[in-house]
Amino acid sequence: MSEATKEFLMRQFAEFAAFRRALTNESDRGCALFASAYLDKALSDLLFLSLVNSKKIDSELFEGNSPLATFSSRIKMAFYLGKISAECRGDLETIRKIRNEFAHDANLISFDTQSIADRCRNLGFSYQSKESRPRSHFTAACSGILGRLHMTALKSVAPTVKPDDRPTEEEKVKARENAKKALMEVEEEQDKEGKAS
Repeated sequence: MSEATKEFLMRQFAEFAAFRRALTNESDRGCALFASAYLDKALSDLLFLSLVNSKKIDSELFEGNSPLATFSSRIKMAFYLGKISAECRGDLETIRKIRNEFAHDANLISFDTQSIADRCRNLGFSYQSKESRPRSHFTAACSGILGRLHMTALKSVAPTVKPDDRPTEEEKVKARENAKKALMEVEEEQDKEGKAS
């Protein structure tokens, strides 16, 4: 393992440990919003590392109303690029829905709110026992998914920009000649059919 890889892994581990500590100290609403935002950023990083390098990639794909500007679109793209499994996609969608419930409900809700608790207990990436608190399921699943995203990002290799494949002037001339020849053959065939009838 190269020194750069070791350093990267150490930074990722330190970042993960800080993320996990921060989740513990947050309110339920803060935990849901922070964990979701963190997973959203990890997906963004994974996709960024999986696409052709371009100076415009942020503005064209990840910002504002761009195609990959939302958590939902990033989840879908990561799945369709083969970067996450269907099961991981399902858990990420559940986490996104939990986040939305916390973000859009002004009432005092918590991980013990029935609809949220049920979703948390069904998170497949949670290693907690069924009897564990819903928040424990949520944080365990977020941690497990984050680890997978980081490992997949580490292994990602961006494709290179496809080289210029426009036809040469000679190929264009040849294509025009072939088209003209094909048209003449069709006209001759039509003339033969017209004379035969």
